Amino acid sequence: MPKYSVKKPMTVFVVIVIIIALGVVSLLGMTPDLMPSIDLPYVVVMTTYPGATPKEVETSVTKPLEQGLATVENLKSMQSISGANYSLVIMEFENGTNMDTSVVNILQSTDLIEGSWDEAIGSPYIMKINPNMMPITVAAVDMEGYSTEELSSFVRDTLMSQLEGTTGVASISAGGMVESKINVSINEDKIEALNQKLLSQANGSLASARAQVTSGISKINQAEAQLSQAKTELDKAKDGAYDQLASINAEIDAAVAAASALPAQISALEGQKMALEAQLSSGSGDAMELQQQIASLTMQIQALKAASDEAQLKVENLKQAYKEAEKGTYEAQDTFDDSYRELEEAQAQIASQKSQLDSALSQINTAGNAALAKANLGSMITMDTISGILQGQNFSMPAGYIQDDTARYLVSVGDELTTPEDIEGLLLFNVQGIGDVHLSDVADVFVADNSDSVYASINGNPGVMLTFSKQSNYPTATVSGNISDKFDELSGRYEGLTFTTMMDQGDYIYLIIGAIAESLGYGALFAVIILLLFLRDIKPTLITLLSIPVSIMFAIVLMYFSGVTLNMISLSGLAVAVGMLVDNSIVVIENTFRLRRMGVPAKKAAVAGAKQVSGAIASSTLTTVCVFAPIVFVQGITRELFTDMALTITYSLLASLVIALTLVPAMSSMMFRNEMKPEGKKFDAFKRGYMRLLAWNLKHKAVILIVAVVLLIFSIVASVAKGFIFIPDMATPQLSGTLTMTDEEAGVEETKAAADQALERIQEVEGVDTAGGMLSSANSLTGEVSADTVSLYVIVDQDTDRSGGEICEDIEAACKDLDCDVQMLSSSSMSSYTSALGGSGVSVEIYAEDTYKLQTAAEEIGEKLAGVEGITAVDDGLEETDSEFHFTVDKEKAMRNGLTVAQVYMQVAKVLTSDTTSTQLSWEGDNYDVVVSNPEAIGVTIDTLKNLQLSGTDSSGNTTYVKLSDVAEMSQVQSLPSINRENQRTYLTVTGEVDEEHNVTLVTQDAQEALKGYEAPEGVTYEFSGENEMIMDAMGDLVKMMALGILLVYLIMVAQFQSLLSPFIVMFTIPLAFTGGLLALLIFGKEISIIAMLGLIMLVGIIVNNGIVMVDYINQLRARGTEKREAIIEGGATRIRPVLMTSLTTILGLVIMAVGKTAGTDMMQPIALVCIGGLVYATALTLLVVPVIYDLFTGKKYKHIKEEDIDVSDLVVE
Repeated sequence: MPKYSVKKPMTVFVVIVIIIALGVVSLLGMTPDLMPSIDLPYVVVMTTYPGATPKEVETSVTKPLEQGLATVENLKSMQSISGANYSLVIMEFENGTNMDTSVVNILQSTDLIEGSWDEAIGSPYIMKINPNMMPITVAAVDMEGYSTEELSSFVRDTLMSQLEGTTGVASISAGGMVESKINVSINEDKIEALNQKLLSQANGSLASARAQVTSGISKINQAEAQLSQAKTELDKAKDGAYDQLASINAEIDAAVAAASALPAQISALEGQKMALEAQLSSGSGDAMELQQQIASLTMQIQALKAASDEAQLKVENLKQAYKEAEKGTYEAQDTFDDSYRELEEAQAQIASQKSQLDSALSQINTAGNAALAKANLGSMITMDTISGILQGQNFSMPAGYIQDDTARYLVSVGDELTTPEDIEGLLLFNVQGIGDVHLSDVADVFVADNSDSVYASINGNPGVMLTFSKQSNYPTATVSGNISDKFDELSGRYEGLTFTTMMDQGDYIYLIIGAIAESLGYGALFAVIILLLFLRDIKPTLITLLSIPVSIMFAIVLMYFSGVTLNMISLSGLAVAVGMLVDNSIVVIENTFRLRRMGVPAKKAAVAGAKQVSGAIASSTLTTVCVFAPIVFVQGITRELFTDMALTITYSLLASLVIALTLVPAMSSMMFRNEMKPEGKKFDAFKRGYMRLLAWNLKHKAVILIVAVVLLIFSIVASVAKGFIFIPDMATPQLSGTLTMTDEEAGVEETKAAADQALERIQEVEGVDTAGGMLSSANSLTGEVSADTVSLYVIVDQDTDRSGGEICEDIEAACKDLDCDVQMLSSSSMSSYTSALGGSGVSVEIYAEDTYKLQTAAEEIGEKLAGVEGITAVDDGLEETDSEFHFTVDKEKAMRNGLTVAQVYMQVAKVLTSDTTSTQLSWEGDNYDVVVSNPEAIGVTIDTLKNLQLSGTDSSGNTTYVKLSDVAEMSQVQSLPSINRENQRTYLTVTGEVDEEHNVTLVTQDAQEALKGYEAPEGVTYEFSGENEMIMDAMGDLVKMMALGILLVYLIMVAQFQSLLSPFIVMFTIPLAFTGGLLALLIFGKEISIIAMLGLIMLVGIIVNNGIVMVDYINQLRARGTEKREAIIEGGATRIRPVLMTSLTTILGLVIMAVGKTAGTDMMQPIALVCIGGLVYATALTLLVVPVIYDLFTGKKYKHIKEEDIDVSDLVVE
């Protein structure tokens, strides 16, 4: 490659121009961003369950979801939160998982689960966690001369639509805006007036109906009496007829008896007569007397015979009379039967009519009672009823099309409401006797706003806060710039309109990029200065200087095609690499320079100078690059964040290697034609002093090694004793904070007053340019506004030299005596972002299925954490328990009254619901939510609930009423506001805040010691989590990465040296570098962070380069036959200049980053400190210790494979 480049320099020139052109095009095509694109393997499944308690949500929603989602492929862990009305399931997947596929799998699982849910449970909402969800810009809007109401209307009607059309903007949320709504408030007085009217009407109708029925009953009673009298008379007539027959029959019997007695009397008299006649004939008696007696008897016999005839006639007459009477009786009987039948029919009819009238009277009485009971329209006029009518009447929708011979017509149905008067005039129903009932008859319709519950202030003036989120496919800086341009456009269009940017990630990005670019530029400048000092010639300096931009452009081209963006991490990689970009070129130029001084022709010196060190620089480049290869085995956010840095440094160094072996030889062959100046006397003297010191070290090896080991042990122990952190905070000119009222019961007005006072004092703090605040959202799920919390935004004056931390301390001190707690954050969102992923402070997760044991353990562990030094406040998760009135429904009692538990819940929930949004009304150019409210629900007490009349339906279909207290038992309990679960285990988190003077990892260790003797209740387990675990996991990954990198470095050197011993000697420079890096952190008071660990990993690859160059040259000298001790001294003296030059260029290239206090450089400062400290210390000791180690571990005779040993040209094969 060097020979080709020297032979065809114009080809090299063309390639360089192409690289620069492609680099410029690539750079223009790359947009800056704050952080690399991070694909977080998290998915959130959110489900609503209105009116449900956390326990109900856990049982009905969360647990079924967990069981169903546990089988989703690549699931790593799962956490859930069951709160009142909602369920959240947070799923973490293995790194590298295709999240789009995972979302589809989750959707399929939730569809199956949803089918078995109660209708009240909402459909799960699935959301991928994306850093783009964070706002990129927060701006305050103010309009001169506008009140808050007027400004809100102007923002909503005029600005929002224009701002939402800004390219790249996904959504805008407005805070502090006064929003109007049309309130439909149910008026109980109006309903009561209608009830009275209805009651009066019902009473009148009932009285009339009752009178008519009563009159009918009276008439029926009269008819019934008449029928009864007729029946009595008929019975008498019937009895008289039968009595007459009996009388005649008795007379006949008497006449027959009398007639039957006369013949016997006649016969007796005739016998006497015959006896007298016989006596007379015999003359035995007095004839006269006998004759007289005979005459008397004759007369008696004749009289009796006449009487007998008369009796016989009377009998016949009586018999004839009896027959006639009997015949009349039979005829009368038929009449009697007909009469009786008619009487019975009449009685049955009267009885039926009487029953009907009695039933009618009963129904009238029942209906009267029901009518009186139902003379209460409140049971019909509910929020649900009115809301449903509003939705149904405020409707307009195309129904389809009709076609005739000439045209096609759209058919639409409905007509939307247009004014509040339309709402008032809506017909609800018609009530007989009252007529039409309109909405205005039962409710008040009026326009209301939320001006009493909103707050936004900017520099003491009312305003509106706008929060912008970007679309995921647009760079942050581009969208931020588009928003800023739109602000300028609108400000120019509307007089008096002012936008004040409170937070802008775009400005922050450019600020960071500018700081890093400045560091990069100074690094390049310092590298040039070092070259001039050592080479004392402008030509080699220009050659080396040219290698920096060409290498950077080459790296940018590779970054562009591999998808690496210009962000803080990738640019930090360039800034770190800028000092190393010239290392390879320096080695090649220095060797070429040395050969020219020895008299070698320019072209040969250029080719030989590059070829002699090509293996060494290739090896050193690979060792630097290979330490980043193990990052593929690192998991989580560490890999997501620092892959860009690894790729950027790799691209840069590979580019510098290519440039060193092509461009440098080509330019050296043309620019080194003149005779080279001899080496300076001062440097000669320096080399001679170094050689004497090296000779002394070789005689006193033990002293050097003992000092090196002692310093290594001290640096490790002292650094670990300071603890570990994840990522250092970054300063920012945009500060944020929160104001929380000390009185949790404080209302909005008290909070506003405190916020005004705080903002007034904040503006007086030195270094503050703009201060603003707005009421915070207490619940991101419901959007409810917290009455006691205000979000604060502060912009630092650009001309101030005060740090954000100092300003934050002054702000907190200025507001200390107010009735509120002001907490400011001076660092960037990066620390907040990592805290959100892993938590902050000391965290202990306690697992148990028994809630009582869980709470007991949380309380006990919280008490132990409170005694740990460094923990300022402990939250055991129990302080926020909610007081709950729980009604346990007796299912049997409820069913006897036609009620289920769900029906009881629905009626109780209806009473407790104070308002509901029904529809929207477009009126006078604005859209208004129409909210139906029930003021009575606001005043509901526990006694009201106990006496609540529940309506059910019995088996006959009749409505029944029962008090809630009769079917349910009330209890007051303390319940958790939410139930947390991890991998289907219930847990509580006990957290402890760590003050700024203590390190979280050290405090966590103390906390672990404090809990060593703690015996948890049976069934309870606990483990530490949070920030410490995240830090230690990341540190563990980086240690593995370092170990694997060290192994790769060693193997590369084995391939380079073709020896196992020589690389081992070079490896001794690594602990030397660690010593220097850790000492640098100690001197500057920095803890070990993952950024510092990356610096140590980089040192593994950087520091061996000097050792490689030195050991390689010593081996070359010994291969030529030079004695070992002499080769060591000469090799060290010969390579001291390139070693110092490469180290100093790298060191000075990082100086600005190490000492800078600007945003961007402070986060990457640990890398710079570690690299500078490691290079300074290790370079010094490399020149002193590596020769000592080499002398200890190598023999006097140098063993290597010679060319003649493998020459097979004279080998004869038979």
